[in-house]
Amino acid sequence: MRGRFIAMTCVALGLAGCAVSLRGTDSGASPTSSDTALDGRLVRCSALGVGAQDDPDCISAFAEARRRIVPAAPEK
Repeated sequence: MRGRFIAMTCVALGLAGCAVSLRGTDSGASPTSSDTALDGRLVRCSALGVGAQDDPDCISAFAEARRRIVPAAPEK
């Protein structure tokens, strides 16, 4: 009985810890208009499905998203 209580307490604390980390921190950084504009473009391209690969706006939106996610290679 006591072991079950300890196990349930550990599970509850683990879930609470996950919930706190998922809430994030208030760093004061809010998305800029370019972030939200890119998000809108990516949502539109996602809705296009396969047709997005031929859409010039989607091609540039995907390239911009890659530039933001993957850092530039260091120069030698």
